[in-house]
Amino acid sequence: MDPSQAVDWSREALRLALVLGAPLLLAALVMGLVMGAIQTMTQLQEPTVALVPRLAVVGLAMLLVLPWILGRVASFTAELIESIPGML
Repeated sequence: MDPSQAVDWSREALRLALVLGAPLLLAALVMGLVMGAIQTMTQLQEPTVALVPRLAVVGLAMLLVLPWILGRVASFTAELIESIPGML
């Protein structure tokens, strides 16, 4: 196995991690902005008030996106395992 293959697979793994984490981070960001606006309008500056809805939204997003995430991880793993004989 030459170093360029290791670099390519490492780059692909990092890209996959970013793509898989993006929906959950985006859901947390949107809910954080919404809760920040609501807290500003109501002048309620309690950190727990923003945390609970954000956790709920991320949990719901995780349930919705989990089949897609598992499919992407499984296909990446299958590609990686199938490429092992060519690396030797």
